[in-house]
Amino acid sequence: MKNIDEQMEREAYLGILPVTGKEKKYGFIDALLVLSGYCIATWSYTQGSYLATLVGFKQLLIGAFFGAILMLMIYQLPVILSVRYGIDIWIWLRGVFGTKGVKVMTIVIILINFPWYAVCCDLFASSMNSLAALFHIELPAGSHLMLALCCVILGTILAYRGVKTITWATRILVPALLVVGIIVVIVGFTSVPASVIWEYVPKETKHSDSIIPYILSIEANFAFVITLVGGMAEIPRLCKSEKSGYYAGVLGQGLAGSFFVVVGAVMAIAMEYVTGKMIDDPTVMMATLSVPALGLTSLLLVAFANIGTQAVGSYIYGVMLKSTFKKVDYRILVLLLGLYVGILCVWGKIVEYFGAFLTISACVYAPLAALLFVDFFFVRKQRLDFYSAYELKGHNSYEYTGGFNIVGLFCLVAGIAISLLIYNPVTGVIHSGFFFRFTPTGCSLLGTGILYYLLSRVAPIRRYMRKDVFVNPDTKPFDREKKPPKQNLFAMPIIWIGCFLITLPARLRIVKSDKRGIKPPFLVLGTHHSFTDFFVTPLALFPYRANYVSELEGFENYGEWIYRQAGCLGTRKFVDDFSLIKNIKRVMERKGILVLYPEARYANVGTSSKLPISVAKLIKLLRVPVVTLNMKGNYLQSPIWNLTKRREARLHTDMTYALTVKDIDNMSVQEIYDRISELLSYDEYKWQRETGLKITYHERAEGLHLPLYQCYSCKTEYSMQSEKDKLMCSCCGTSWTMDEYGTLVEDKTGAAVYIPDWYEWERDLVEKEIDRGEYLLDMKVAVHALPNAKNFIDCGEGHIRHDEKGFVLTFTDYIDKEEKRLLFQTAALSSIHTEYDYRGRGQCFVLSTKDDSYFLYPLEKAFNVTKTQFAAEYLYEKRRRGRSGS
Repeated sequence: MKNIDEQMEREAYLGILPVTGKEKKYGFIDALLVLSGYCIATWSYTQGSYLATLVGFKQLLIGAFFGAILMLMIYQLPVILSVRYGIDIWIWLRGVFGTKGVKVMTIVIILINFPWYAVCCDLFASSMNSLAALFHIELPAGSHLMLALCCVILGTILAYRGVKTITWATRILVPALLVVGIIVVIVGFTSVPASVIWEYVPKETKHSDSIIPYILSIEANFAFVITLVGGMAEIPRLCKSEKSGYYAGVLGQGLAGSFFVVVGAVMAIAMEYVTGKMIDDPTVMMATLSVPALGLTSLLLVAFANIGTQAVGSYIYGVMLKSTFKKVDYRILVLLLGLYVGILCVWGKIVEYFGAFLTISACVYAPLAALLFVDFFFVRKQRLDFYSAYELKGHNSYEYTGGFNIVGLFCLVAGIAISLLIYNPVTGVIHSGFFFRFTPTGCSLLGTGILYYLLSRVAPIRRYMRKDVFVNPDTKPFDREKKPPKQNLFAMPIIWIGCFLITLPARLRIVKSDKRGIKPPFLVLGTHHSFTDFFVTPLALFPYRANYVSELEGFENYGEWIYRQAGCLGTRKFVDDFSLIKNIKRVMERKGILVLYPEARYANVGTSSKLPISVAKLIKLLRVPVVTLNMKGNYLQSPIWNLTKRREARLHTDMTYALTVKDIDNMSVQEIYDRISELLSYDEYKWQRETGLKITYHERAEGLHLPLYQCYSCKTEYSMQSEKDKLMCSCCGTSWTMDEYGTLVEDKTGAAVYIPDWYEWERDLVEKEIDRGEYLLDMKVAVHALPNAKNFIDCGEGHIRHDEKGFVLTFTDYIDKEEKRLLFQTAALSSIHTEYDYRGRGQCFVLSTKDDSYFLYPLEKAFNVTKTQFAAEYLYEKRRRGRSGS
C-alpha cells in the first residue's frame, strides 16, 4: 500500500510539477491512441444520434469532421505550452484567472464537464438492460440506476488504484472501442440499403428555417470537441515533441472522435429504418440488425469501455483538482468525483438534456479556450513566470486582486453572456438570428478573444495583467521614424468634451491677447506645470486639431495606440532627436499645428525653468508663426510633490500670437529666445498672491520637503519633513507653516519665506559646492529601462556616478545580460527628468539615449533628485560658458 500511495502521489503531482524531458515517454502514435480513447467513448453514439435528428447524413458527415477539426486546430494550439513546459494548462491559467481564481474555475469546469461521465454510466446501464431484454431476462425495478452506479463504482476503483491500473485500462479501452466501431459500421451499412443512410434527412423538424438545424449541428460539433479543453493537456505534456502533442490532439479527437460520432449516426439511422425508432445503443443495434450473440460481444466491449472511460476521466480530473488543491489527498478527490457522477445518475435525466448540456458546457468552455489561446500567443507571448505560477515565496505576479484576475474573469463572464444572448440552450430560443448563423460557440470564442486582447492593449489594464512582464519583455526600440498621425477626427469631440468637464470646476479662463486671426500651420509653445496642461491646451486651440510632442513614458502609461490617436509624437527628454525634428517638419508641411512644452518637465515649485536655446533654433528652422500659452493655476491645483487636487484653485491661460514669419526672419536666434522666454515666464505663488487665490486644503504642505530638501535654518541636507500644512527639520527642529496664500511662516520667529526663494537658495548652494570641487554623486540605484511604449524592463541593481564629466551608469544590460557602462556627458545634458514619487516607487531621475530611457531609483537614503537636477543644469551651463569663453 505504501508503494501504491507513493505512486499515486507522484502521478498526481505530475499535474503540478513540470514534466522534464527525460520523463516524457509519448511519441505521436502513443499520444494519438490514448487521446483517441479519451474522446471516443459510447457518448459518441449519443452525439451521432442527436445530430441525426437535426440534419441529413451528408450535412452531418461534413459538419462532424469539418466542424470538429476546424475548432480543434484553433483551440488545441495552446497544447504547445503543455508539451514545451511539461505542465497542465491549469498552471498557465493561473496567469489568466489568478492563483485563487483558477481554483474557482477548476470547480466550475468539474461541475459542467463531469456530467459527461454520467452519460457514460447511463449508456452502460442502458446497454445492460437492453441486452437482458433481448435475452428475455427480467431485471428488478431500479436496475438501470443500480447498473449506472455499478459503472461509477468500478471506474472509481480503477482511478483510485493508481496510474498502472489506468494505463492497462487505456490499453484495452482504445482497441475495444475501435473494434466496436468497425463492427457497427459494417453491420449498419450491410443491414440496410446504402442509399437509406446516404440520402437520409430528418422526417420532422420543429424549426421553420432549414438553416437553424444545420447551425445547431455545427454548434453541437463545436461544443462536443471544445468540452475536452479541461483535460486536453494531461497527455500532450508527456509528449516528446510539440508537433506530436498538437497533431495527436487534433487527429485523435478530430478524426477518431468524429468518426465515432458518424458511426453513432449510421447506427441510429439504420435502427430508425428497421424499427421506426432512432436508438443509439450499440448493443441493441447489434442484436436487432444482426444476431443476439453479436450483441452480447459488443456488450462486453461497451461495458468495459464505459467503465474504463469513467476511470480515465476520474484520474484526469483528479489530477487537475490535485494541482489546485494541493493538500487534499488524491484518493479523496477521486471519491468526490465518483460521488458527483453518482448523484447525476440518481437524477437520471442527463441523457434527456444532452443537447442543452452540450451547449451549456460550450458557454463556459468557448471563452475559456479563447482566453487560453489569446493569452498564450498574444498577451504573454508563450512565456510564463513559473515562480509566480507555482506560488513560490516572494513571487506574486499572479496574485492580482486578492488572488483573482478581474480582467480574465470579466472576459469569461462576457463570453458566456455573448453565447446566451444569442441562444438559450435550455429553452431553445434564438435571440439573434444573424449572430446565430456564426454559432453561439464561435461568436463566444471570437468575441472573448477579441475583448481580452483589446483590454490587454489598454496600458493600465496591461500593467495589471502583465505583472510578469519581466519574464518576456518587449525589447524592440520605439519607432522614432514613424510618421505622426493627425488627431483622430472622431475622437476630437470626446477630447474637447472631456477637457471641458475636467477644467470646469476650476473655471478655466482663456484670454487671447492678440485678435489677429491665425490659421495653421503654426507652432504652439506652452508652459509646463502639471498634467492639467494637456486638458487646457486643446480648449485653447479649439476648433483646431494639433499634434503634441510627448515623452515616451506617457505612451507606455496610457498606451501607444491611444496616444497616436491623440496626435502625439514620441520622444525622450533631454536628448538630441533628429527624427523628432523631421516629424515636426512633416506636421508643418501638411499645414498642421505642433504643440511643444519646451521646459520638458513639470514645475517643481511653480516657477519657470530655463528654456534650451534649441527652441529658438527650431523656430528659425520651421519659419512658421508661433503662439505661446502661459498657463496659470495648473501647478497650484496639483503640484508635482503632492498631486491631490486643490478644489479652490482657478485656471487661467494667456494665449499670445508671439511671432509672425516676418518677425522670425528679422530676429536673431538670441532675440527669438529672449522673446519666447519672456512670454513663457511664470511664478505661480506670485500670481496666487496677486489674485488673492486662497487655498484652504489642510494638507497643502505635505510633500513640499521633496523640492525643499535642505533646511533653511541649519542648512542640513535631506533633513526636511512635512505633514499637513507644516514643513519641519528633523535636525534642528525648526518648523514652518504654509499659509493659505503659499507663503511659509517660521513658527517661532514669524519670519516669512518665499518658496521659490528657498528653492533658488538650494540651487545656489549646489553651485557653490560644485565650484569648490566637492560635489559628487556616487550610489547604488535600481535600474528600470524603457526601450519602447510597451513595457519597462527591470535591469536589477546598478551604480550611478555623477561629477563634472557627467553621469556614468553601470548596470546589467537586458539584451546580452552583461555588465554595461554608459556615459552621459555633461555637455549633452541641459537638465534631467526628475520624479518625486514615480508610480508609487519613490524618487527617481531619468537618463536617456536615443533608443532607451533608464529610470534610476536610489537605494540609499542620503539623496534628493532636486539636488541632482541642480547639479546637472549648472555643470551644463558651466561647460557651455567655458566653450563660449564667457
